[in-house]
Amino acid sequence: MTRHWRWLPRSLFGRTAWVIAAVSIAFQLFTLAVIFYFALVPLGRHATDDLAALMLSSAQAWRQADPAERPALAQRLAQQHKLHVREDGEATTAFHRYLPYFHFLETALATRAGEPVALGAGPVGASDGYWARLPVRDAAGHATWLQVGFPESRVAVQPSAALLIILLVGALVIFFTSAWLARWLIGPLAQLATATQRIGKGQRPPPLAESGPTELATLAREFNRMGEEVETLLSNRTTLLAGISHDLRSPLARIRLALGMLGEKPAPDLLARITHDVENMNLLIARCLEVGRDFAEQDSVSFNLCELLAQIAEEQAPGIDVRGRKGPDCQLQARPLALRRILSNLVDNAARYGDQQPIDIEYDIAAGFVEIRVLDRGAGIPENQRETVFQPFHRLDPSRSSRTGGSGLGLAIVRQIAQANDWSVWLSEREGGGTVAHVRLPLAS
Repeated sequence: MTRHWRWLPRSLFGRTAWVIAAVSIAFQLFTLAVIFYFALVPLGRHATDDLAALMLSSAQAWRQADPAERPALAQRLAQQHKLHVREDGEATTAFHRYLPYFHFLETALATRAGEPVALGAGPVGASDGYWARLPVRDAAGHATWLQVGFPESRVAVQPSAALLIILLVGALVIFFTSAWLARWLIGPLAQLATATQRIGKGQRPPPLAESGPTELATLAREFNRMGEEVETLLSNRTTLLAGISHDLRSPLARIRLALGMLGEKPAPDLLARITHDVENMNLLIARCLEVGRDFAEQDSVSFNLCELLAQIAEEQAPGIDVRGRKGPDCQLQARPLALRRILSNLVDNAARYGDQQPIDIEYDIAAGFVEIRVLDRGAGIPENQRETVFQPFHRLDPSRSSRTGGSGLGLAIVRQIAQANDWSVWLSEREGGGTVAHVRLPLAS
């Protein structure tokens, strides 16, 4: 199939312009053919039939007129009808009949004269013209042959030339219009293709213009949003790799130092430190694996939110008081593993930095959305830091440092999972002290 269409332009612009031009020209040819067949041909037949009748009647009048009256008759025919009559015998030359008008006239003359008639070219008065040799019969049926001619100016209508001009001008207009239309439609797609290549190379292209037809404007808007997400993803990946290498370097250095000290003087506390560092490294690696694993869930299922919150509360370590305020029964259509990961990370974060105070979980339903809140009584987060803490490996000092066991990935994982599911996550200040973590998602997600 591809082999048969190799003569088409390879670019989308060229193919679009070619298709628009080809279809438009084909329709123009069809229109001209309809006009020619149903309008020009009938008009030509009627016009030539009238001229044939006039030529025969003029020849008949010439034959019946007195020789002394023929000069006046010839002058009158020339002035009124642009016809000339002469005795048979003058030679004429053959000519090419490009116009169907001459074929129609010969057919009409032959039909009225009862004999075949062929037109010939020759001078008519002071100009070139055409002559027809016509028989004029008397009462006894004897035929007298006369020549009736008319100048070229009498055939002033040139439908073929008019159709050719219309076709050529129409083709030029169609070509430039189709090229402009194709450029107008394909231009944004060409910009999109260029921008896509830049994204494939890891570069951030300039934002596309969100204008034009609705579909192209929507495509540009979504592409710009995708570009921002890809840039954020690449930035998070770079930060993630840099943070992993940084956070692993310190425990590895301590383990190496401890192993060196163990070779000189074994001590139980050194083994405990090594075990603690290994556990922290394992926790960091597990957190990094969560970033990719939690995006694998694809299907949304129906589940009860109250049961999910109860399970999350039960999974917390002993000594952590998680209190839930039971709200109305809420049946959600969403990805339960993703929501569980978000809420578990928020509860873990509240437990780690909540100063051993009880953690509250509550939710409300309004306008087709459900908002879940995790509330702690910790030191709180400054307003200018509430968005920054969602960045990978960002910690608040001194209340939230690496010494508390945090990897700096919990809230980053929460934000990325929420963005992947079109959910909203944000932090606010709790009345009386502490932090409120909000998760907002539609009832049918």
